[in-house]
Amino acid sequence: MKRKPTTNDIARMLGLSRTTVSKALNGHPSVPPATRQRVLDAAARLRYKHYRLSAGRTDPSGPLDAGLRTIACLVRSSLARSGSKGYWVDVLQGIEESTRRRGWNMVLHFVTPEDLDALALPRSLTEAHVDGVIMAGITRLAYARTVAGLGLPAVLIDHDSAARAGDAVFDTVLMESERSVRDLTARLIALGHRRIGFIGDIGDCLSFMERWNGFRLAMADAGLPVDPACCAVAPRPRHYFDGAEVAEALGAMPHLPTAFVCANDVVAIRTIQALGRMGLEVPRDVSVAGFDAMEPDAGALPDGLRLESVRIDAVRVGSRAFEQLVLRMEQPDRPVEHVRLATLPVEGTSVAPPAGEIA
Repeated sequence: MKRKPTTNDIARMLGLSRTTVSKALNGHPSVPPATRQRVLDAAARLRYKHYRLSAGRTDPSGPLDAGLRTIACLVRSSLARSGSKGYWVDVLQGIEESTRRRGWNMVLHFVTPEDLDALALPRSLTEAHVDGVIMAGITRLAYARTVAGLGLPAVLIDHDSAARAGDAVFDTVLMESERSVRDLTARLIALGHRRIGFIGDIGDCLSFMERWNGFRLAMADAGLPVDPACCAVAPRPRHYFDGAEVAEALGAMPHLPTAFVCANDVVAIRTIQALGRMGLEVPRDVSVAGFDAMEPDAGALPDGLRLESVRIDAVRVGSRAFEQLVLRMEQPDRPVEHVRLATLPVEGTSVAPPAGEIA
């Protein structure tokens, strides 16, 4: 298959920097009109996507949104099937509302596990139908690098848990996780808990890894050991969003801790349900805390039980990702940025002092 032209091809053809080419294609006012016209002419000759998308503008030197723009939103398909779908629906709402207010279009693609394994991109990206990309919950670094190869501006919502500083190919938008869970765990310790476990697939995404790190830091702050036998952090196909995976993990523990910190509310709900099937009551026998402060489905929790959790504004996560994409399109030479949105603690009835004498 013939390789699609990129901004690097235009830059090499004209002896310009890739930054100058990107600015010219996006109508940045810092690019002289003559240079901009050279870039547009070269883009036309190469049949480069951005030129075709921008060709209808009446004023090519105008602001970024002078013509109709289209962004692609890529969402990991498994998230739509998991109990965390409410969170991601709110994220998508934030992206869609922001796109609509700007007068742009948004196309939505669900990326399957098979797509991720094959590094298969949606046709709207490879056939030059979009101007920018937001990837929501797609945390495979190799997939992000494949998108980067198209030369499109993009923003990630969450990231690969194994990513290093040098792997920053795109801007990222996340909620503040480490400090939030550090404080949440400290609240459990203040209640008298000393044996605390953690449940969550920390290899699934950077957010879960940061929550695990916050948990460990809080335990270290209090001089308490983290008992691996009380933690379920190994990779699982459903990332402990599935009750059977949580039940298996609990059943394998030689002794249960007096409290669990969970990677998110879905995992926390599955943990409470699994404990109930074991004949244990929350918080009388075991305290459980989550993250997201999502509204659970009816009947998911025992009557009157409210999760101790951390609240994030998922709609704002989506809108902030869109704002970051616009900023990247307007200023392509900015250093890569990692944006973290503040969270709020949410008190619930799912935690209490441990039963019996406090050691």
